[in-house]
Amino acid sequence: MTPLNVKGVVFDLDATLVDLGEHVKWREAQGEVIQAYMARGCGENDIAQCSSKGLFNLMNEMDTRLMASKSKDEVMTIHEGIWRILDSYERRGVELCGFMPGTLVALNWIKKQGIKMGVCTSNSSEVAIGVLEKLEVSSFFDSVIGRTLSLRMKPYPDQVLACFKVMGVRPLDGVVVGDSHNDVLAGKAAGARTIAIPVYFTRREAMAAAKPDATIKSMEELPEALHKLYDIMK
Repeated sequence: MTPLNVKGVVFDLDATLVDLGEHVKWREAQGEVIQAYMARGCGENDIAQCSSKGLFNLMNEMDTRLMASKSKDEVMTIHEGIWRILDSYERRGVELCGFMPGTLVALNWIKKQGIKMGVCTSNSSEVAIGVLEKLEVSSFFDSVIGRTLSLRMKPYPDQVLACFKVMGVRPLDGVVVGDSHNDVLAGKAAGARTIAIPVYFTRREAMAAAKPDATIKSMEELPEALHKLYDIMK
């Protein structure tokens, strides 16, 4: 194979590296999140319009609406309450989750190439680190960026840019890998190349519209996909 010039790979966590989400009761979590928004005086119409887009998209949409009607301190307080709810649900899945097919082989291969790796996730950093430690691969990663009050979540590029910065890699020399169109959009907005790994709940039309640079069926195909990006990136 042609030598790689990829300097860093940033991965989504859930449904890309691990199956954490299969062990989290997301529907219950979303219901509790909606109740928390309502308890804070958020409009029922706003919540109803946003809640059909999934939990994390709901949060992104509500952030935008809240910033237009409340002070920054009020929004931060609401954020903290919402994220405590999510943390409690996600932690329950840490001990139960495992690798997605082909993940460990791909991670070992990337490590042998001397390519830096990071994780950029909508899960909390604490949960992400807990998962990586439980699966004994935390040492593989130079950066783990989870949801935080200071960074907008994907599809915004904030988390991806922060991840590459900690890794010491220019986004231009990096690749973002994820199962969601939001991963692809965030990677492109950051200036990186993107590889999609769709799963059964991936929104296929949205993924196609995001136009990833490559699409693979599993992590087993990642080394070959990275090599195919070589001619694009050099």
